[in-house]
Amino acid sequence: MQLNICPTSNYMLSRVDSIKKHPIRKLFYNGIKVTVNTDDFIVFQKGVSEEFLLLYEHEVFSAKELDIIRMNGLI
Repeated sequence: MQLNICPTSNYMLSRVDSIKKHPIRKLFYNGIKVTVNTDDFIVFQKGVSEEFLLLYEHEVFSAKELDIIRMNGLI
């Protein structure tokens, strides 16, 4: 199973309290394959690169972990 996650959308639609507390970290840690995606660009004004950077800046993932997630999207 793989989950496609849109962090900014989840936060802006109040599905999570903060990016730092996003459950994507827990999912990844527990072996669930996740990918980082973007929702409607016109509404949320974030591309996939910005979503990855957001997770890195909020210390949700390291660069190495984000690379694993990036590769999940290619498999």
